Amino acid sequence: MANIHPLHALRYTPAAGDIAELATLPYDVIPPALEADYKSRSPYNFAHLILPQGDYAGAAARLSAWKQEGIVARDPEEAFFVYEQTFPAPGTGEILTRRGFVGLGDTEDYGTNVFRHEWTMSGPKEDRFRLLQATQVQFDSIFMLFPDPSGTVEAKLAAVCATEPDLVYSDHEQTQHKLWRVADAAWSSSMQALMSDRPLLIADGHHRYETALRMGQPRTLMTFVSLDSPGLRCFATHRIVHSLKDFQPEAFLAKLPNVGDGIEPLVSPAGAIRFGVVMENGAFHCDVPANEGALNVAVLQDSILTPLLGITPEVVTAGTNLRYKRTREEALAEVKEGRAQITFLLEDLPIDGMARVSFGGQVLPQKSTYFYPKMGSGLVMLELEP
Repeated sequence: MANIHPLHALRYTPAAGDIAELATLPYDVIPPALEADYKSRSPYNFAHLILPQGDYAGAAARLSAWKQEGIVARDPEEAFFVYEQTFPAPGTGEILTRRGFVGLGDTEDYGTNVFRHEWTMSGPKEDRFRLLQATQVQFDSIFMLFPDPSGTVEAKLAAVCATEPDLVYSDHEQTQHKLWRVADAAWSSSMQALMSDRPLLIADGHHRYETALRMGQPRTLMTFVSLDSPGLRCFATHRIVHSLKDFQPEAFLAKLPNVGDGIEPLVSPAGAIRFGVVMENGAFHCDVPANEGALNVAVLQDSILTPLLGITPEVVTAGTNLRYKRTREEALAEVKEGRAQITFLLEDLPIDGMARVSFGGQVLPQKSTYFYPKMGSGLVMLELEP
């Protein structure tokens, strides 16, 4: 089912300098202060390409100059890349390792071999389309998940990771990144055979994948990670409600089911999904009745946001009344500092549940997941075929 291929990668050369001063997080999780920090590190930092602030022609010119200067160059030999991230888990500090491999996958419509887990928004897709159109380079891979219950692919990756890496650096989040280039034809053929019967689920990169579809790319740059990887972690993305007209906290609270004081413990009881609800009048929790296996992001949308607040999926797509925060501290500060009317705190989404409904064809609301850590950007790029 998954047709994968090695690639002639476009990569930084030694002339660019230390990869730690060049690589970044993905474009959509770089706040302004970090963007400024990245761009100050080196004139060749990857942020100068992936965050052109609307100057797409400028990004294309910059990339062309880098090619002429030998800052980036296309590998003459096609290869896969094994990729390993070692990181402290947020909250616990437990040291975890997540492995995957980078290659090409066929670009095809959703529902047969490639599945999505959440809806997209038009703004980011237009931004990525215009950048891809101008530069003709896919700068970041799509983060793909695949089932590997027997661990055969994971074992094959671990064997490569036992050797000396071609590239290693650590980022500001204390994640260590390692990359191995594997050009062996027998290894590639073996991996292609192992992956041939596995469906693929997008973890991160829905907007970029749909941009590749729009561009008519036959193949797309992807990083493949096992759903059964011991280092795969997915955290909640909390919902922040703002700019509702005539919002009355007490009246809204009265409409919620099974309300209690406080947000701890944020653990769902049997037969319900628990949400933390924080407003100017206090911190509460509510337990919304739900079927076994129901996912909190869908229950919140269907049982609270749409019927009680009028925040329909169309309103969510427009981005007029809802935004998102990854950490509980950031989410709570939104109400405390007067920028939001309601903060909804969510439990972490179970990966197996998300995969189950997604492979079954259900699509969750935008920003349903936050996979951690994010992939390093600037390690492997794909030039589109003319």
